[in-house]
Amino acid sequence: MIAIRPPEYFPRCAYAALLLHVDHFVIADTFQYSRQSFQNRSKLRNPQGWQWITIPLFGSASGRPIHDVDLARRDRWRTQHWRALFYNYRSTMYFAHYQDDFQSFFDEEWSRLGPCTSRSVELTADLLKITTPITRASDIDGAPATTAAIADAMGDDTLLVPPGAAPHDADAAQHLRVLRYEHPTYRQNFEGFETGMSALDVMLNYGPECQRVIEGGSRIEEWEA
Repeated sequence: MIAIRPPEYFPRCAYAALLLHVDHFVIADTFQYSRQSFQNRSKLRNPQGWQWITIPLFGSASGRPIHDVDLARRDRWRTQHWRALFYNYRSTMYFAHYQDDFQSFFDEEWSRLGPCTSRSVELTADLLKITTPITRASDIDGAPATTAAIADAMGDDTLLVPPGAAPHDADAAQHLRVLRYEHPTYRQNFEGFETGMSALDVMLNYGPECQRVIEGGSRIEEWEA
């Protein structure tokens, strides 16, 4: 069973749950960039509730493959995102344990969106101790740019998707399964609870227990049109 999803910038818990439940995960960085998505932004918990961290893009990204979208030609966003992570999470139990890994990511000079966000997915999986093999669609022969073409190239007939993608991807594989995800409520670094944060929020608060927390709200069902 595989999952095929566009990259999210430091993805949310539901995205991480997909990674946990498949035999192979394909980052669809060949898909077209979508505005108002999580492809170049993420949510972090802060004292006021939450905040966006957004990667600035250069020029028009509309209609272009994610791996080909240029980033703004300035490096300040990396410093800003690192500071947001540091100031909001430095007092969590596990921040010091992961700090060097994050610092290395933000020290990298990223020029295009696909490599940057794809690496953020891979880094998140590594730090969450998820061992599922991950492939970037741009690295597959012919760089297939649809779910059906990627599934065909991977040679797998069972596809796991989130509920919103199911009708669109119904014909992409012989068998379609849906991962229904009920977001868990867990201890955060500030008073109250905010849903939809990056999976890093769980990791920095729970460390080795983060997989258990993330996986808790998962339920796989057969797709019925």
